[in-house]
Amino acid sequence: MPGDRVLTKEEYDGLLRHSPKHTQNILIMGYWTGMRKGEILKLTWDKVDMAAKVIRLEASDTKERKAKTVPIGEEVSKLRNRIPRVLHTPYVFLYFGKPIILFSTAIKTACEKASIQWGREVKGGFIFHDLRHTFVTDMRRAGVSKSVRMSITGHTPKDMDDRYNKVDDQDKLLALGRLEAHRNSNVDQTVDQAPLAKKETL
Repeated sequence: MPGDRVLTKEEYDGLLRHSPKHTQNILIMGYWTGMRKGEILKLTWDKVDMAAKVIRLEASDTKERKAKTVPIGEEVSKLRNRIPRVLHTPYVFLYFGKPIILFSTAIKTACEKASIQWGREVKGGFIFHDLRHTFVTDMRRAGVSKSVRMSITGHTPKDMDDRYNKVDDQDKLLALGRLEAHRNSNVDQTVDQAPLAKKETL
């Protein structure tokens, strides 16, 4: 089913290795923030708060039509430092000075070179939304609670406990720290880490 694929670290690294620089930047952003493609492509510099280490999206920026803050970790911080800020445009992700609208051809080519099935029409084929699915899954495997995961991605809690469990920016930064530790460890990410999932504390 499209949007249900969870990338391994090796597959993600392969995509980066075979992608052009402007596409690499978007892949990194999706992999480390769980943001939707539209949120990333429309991101403007005024939404990036490096002092607080968060991206602040307004309701009009999100599919869910509600504001959210997304934590910024080490990889996105590095990304921010190497992306030049162009004076004539507020957008972060550019190609030859213009906002990026489409990049599916570059992703398809990178998948082919990395031996990854691509496209909605192919069983198990990769689409960009899979980076969001991978982000949420890896967060769970790292032991991050559902309420924090949902707050970061902008999903609306359906459980009463989650609705009344207030999540702040510090909770999100701690959760991202767990994700970074998990992804940088030697744990086989293709295996569901059930013991970790039971130790949710955030």
